[in-house]
Amino acid sequence: MALSLYVHIPFCIKRCIYCDFVSGIYDPEKALAYIEALKKEILEIPNGTPLATLYIGGGTPTALPVNALSDLINCISGHFDFIENHEATIEANPGTLDKEKLRVIRSSGINRISIGAQSFNDDELSFLGRIHNHEEIEQAVHLSRDAGFENIGIDLIYGLPGQSINSWRKTLERAVSLKPKHISAYELTVEKGTLLYKFFQGGVEKPEPSDEDKIIEMYNHTVDYLIFNGFIHYEISNFGMPDYFSRHNLNYWNRGEYYGAGLGAHSFINEKRFYNTDNLDEYLRLISENKSTVKESQDITGDRALSEAIFLGLRKTEGLNVESFSRRYNKNILSLFHKEIRDLQEAGLIEIRGAGCSYETNVRLTKKGLLLSNEVFEKFI
Repeated sequence: MALSLYVHIPFCIKRCIYCDFVSGIYDPEKALAYIEALKKEILEIPNGTPLATLYIGGGTPTALPVNALSDLINCISGHFDFIENHEATIEANPGTLDKEKLRVIRSSGINRISIGAQSFNDDELSFLGRIHNHEEIEQAVHLSRDAGFENIGIDLIYGLPGQSINSWRKTLERAVSLKPKHISAYELTVEKGTLLYKFFQGGVEKPEPSDEDKIIEMYNHTVDYLIFNGFIHYEISNFGMPDYFSRHNLNYWNRGEYYGAGLGAHSFINEKRFYNTDNLDEYLRLISENKSTVKESQDITGDRALSEAIFLGLRKTEGLNVESFSRRYNKNILSLFHKEIRDLQEAGLIEIRGAGCSYETNVRLTKKGLLLSNEVFEKFI
């Protein structure tokens, strides 16, 4: 069975107000050292199984100069075989793209680009700390298409402090007008350690959070509007045109195996999850000393594996197939979690489709359940 590979680039031109990812400000000298270390780590990953998907994320991978990106991608493609019709994605910030960089990335074998737009309202972009404006988003999409990218995704964020329903509707409309193959729409979350968290804790420029009813209206409008425009709602926050779902992310939600390379990257192989140090200096030192960069590992088996399979699988709008779950885990989810599922059905959060024909029976979230997914997941943890 083919694997997936995630490669982490921990550099940004500017750190966004909401970001809690493993990343820091781009430094040319550190970035050069990091890419050399990253290539060494990649070359240590077993390459006997072909890759189905590659995902280069961050941070901002496209903050790197074009020669560094090309060098990294060539290293990956030289070490691994890829299945036919594989998916190879790179995340991109519109403020870091130009015609030449996109041409080189596409010609090196990357066939999918995920553009971090977040909003088409310049005031909202400024608040979030983004380095681009709405015109640069549109230019990035056009340049990507001109460079040969057909599979273009746009990432958006809703529920910003002070954001109006009308502003969010305009953002969705402008995104759809660019005809991407994929749109991700995430609710803004306030994570500890971020500048946004400090603001909410009483900072000088403390913003007012969006109220719950408004967020629900934004989410429902997102689902309805994108489905009306031909997108398939295949995961809580993700919408794709037919045959353009993110196969890399689907592998995560299906608990497929994957390797992660780079700072803080996670891997999941043989029911074991392990992840790298998130300290850049330590990472560079360990690589230079030919030592493992793994910080911690866990066996994900038994009840933990079942819980993980359920809350990951329920993220998909098709839900969990009862027969597939039984084959993989030798457990019947309907009997094993009879009480939990019954309670959630009565609350209108879960539904069972195709009951009576087990191979077509799916347990999935209702529309209300999609809005309250964390409450559902807690029942299975």
